[in-house]
Amino acid sequence: MADVIAFLIEHFGNFDACPPSNDLGVLLEEAGFGDVEIGNLLMLLEALESQPKMNLPENAGKVVRVYCREELEVLPQEVLGLLHYLEQEKAIDAAQREFVINALLFMPQEEVTVNMAKILALLVLWAHQSELPVLIGDDLMVALHGAATMH
Repeated sequence: MADVIAFLIEHFGNFDACPPSNDLGVLLEEAGFGDVEIGNLLMLLEALESQPKMNLPENAGKVVRVYCREELEVLPQEVLGLLHYLEQEKAIDAAQREFVINALLFMPQEEVTVNMAKILALLVLWAHQSELPVLIGDDLMVALHGAATMH
């Protein structure tokens, strides 16, 4: 999944620049991605496109997210810490956090890692054309490329 998301982010400047689903599927297939990866990515993109905008109150940053038992059984503590950090640094908002959580909950357990959470956060931020503080963006990009881009 990480490779196909990296391909998407690297080849299209933003979500609006992506071709329609059928054309994107063909393009990804020609690039060598498998049917399962392509199907999962297209499903994520459809969910991102149909995600309703949340009108959060001004004090929404002071709300504590409480995780249910099922979420705690699936999501490693490191992932929860990353999401909390990204939200506290205003890199992602509550709706974007929830998208990442829901996407992780539908993945096989062995794929639910900090790197996958970073990649999903990048996908959400890319889709919403969000700007990131440089150091946070660099940290997230490490999940795609394996090494920091800044020195």
